[in-house]
Amino acid sequence: MDKVKAQYERWIYPEPIEDLEAWIAGGAFSIGDAKHCGDIFWPATGYREGMNILVAGCGANQAARYAMQHPTAKVAGIDLSEASLAHEEKLKAKHGLENLTLHRMRLEEVAELGQTFDFIASSGVLHHLPDPVAGLKALGGVLDRDGVIFIMVYGRYGRAPVYMMQDLFRTLGMTTQTEEDVALVKATIQLLPKEHPLHTYAKRSSDMKFDAGLVDLFLHQQDRPYSVPEALDFVHDAGLAFQSWVEPMYYNPDGHVPENHPLYQRLEKLSDAERWAAMELFGGFHARHDFCVCRTDRALDSYQIDFTRPDFPDRAVPILRTSSLAPAGDGKPATVTGTRVPPLTLPPPLVAIFRQIDGSRTIGECLQAAPVNIAPEALRHHGLRFFRSLWRTGHVTFRLKESS
Repeated sequence: MDKVKAQYERWIYPEPIEDLEAWIAGGAFSIGDAKHCGDIFWPATGYREGMNILVAGCGANQAARYAMQHPTAKVAGIDLSEASLAHEEKLKAKHGLENLTLHRMRLEEVAELGQTFDFIASSGVLHHLPDPVAGLKALGGVLDRDGVIFIMVYGRYGRAPVYMMQDLFRTLGMTTQTEEDVALVKATIQLLPKEHPLHTYAKRSSDMKFDAGLVDLFLHQQDRPYSVPEALDFVHDAGLAFQSWVEPMYYNPDGHVPENHPLYQRLEKLSDAERWAAMELFGGFHARHDFCVCRTDRALDSYQIDFTRPDFPDRAVPILRTSSLAPAGDGKPATVTGTRVPPLTLPPPLVAIFRQIDGSRTIGECLQAAPVNIAPEALRHHGLRFFRSLWRTGHVTFRLKESS
């Protein structure tokens, strides 16, 4: 762990934000934010004010960001790096974040805070620990029964070009993370053949734009990636329950594979875990996995999205995320579009069902209210498949009413 601490003392990561108000005003947000993802994390209750929030491995900005964007919450940030915490303290003072406390400690020692938390964010941290399972167990040990941990870990396949370059630089003996090493990293990248897969990765990586990001990508001495099966095993080995992906569209065929394609039919015969793993291989670009976990003694009724349950249509209230209906016209079919989600083409009956989504009706009520001339059994069958596709593609989340 000393080598990881030494890296983040010298190379402050992520790039320090100097003005949080400007950052927020610019429309930036954190993937996995407790409020932004409230219906994913707590389908039965949604996000609530006044939570106890832990940012585990807060880096230079994240704890202060949470404190500013969640002013009624009590936010604790922990990190190994004094340099990172010093910048967090600077942001705390600049923005008057009285709801923020900061602590220098190893993530595995989090129980020493003597607190429990409703929500824990651990983004880009656990994969740098010498024993990630021990780290996740430690976080689970301070999680309230109905609490949620948001996790981001590296994806094995999408980061393959990064690990190729890491191996190259280790072969060259570049293990000291000096200014000279960083300069050679930059010069080497400039020389790569145009067919090198790193070029595709670089187009979507903000870490390529600053020196500490390059160190974190290519000269890190302790990180490991996860495939979907490895991520699921990781959660299980830590004694926690996998709850859901934050962006389910990346792990399901809906929106990517036509329903009448033989591949879709094969994928639908798989278990959830097998289908997620298959889609990771099909997509090939998963450089990170964003998901949430909870305690195994948390009530399943409070968070499980299960379309096979007979009472699910009467409990689940679809909530639109960023999506809206683009009506048919000029010979084009109607489509549901949204931010960072695949569009879905809708025939007229599904358009009529989509129009019933108002944030208060259940799936069953939406189907009942839709002005379509379809037999009840067929309407229920096709309607459920439609709402499942909306959920799998990230167009909707669900608020769960209490079981009757």
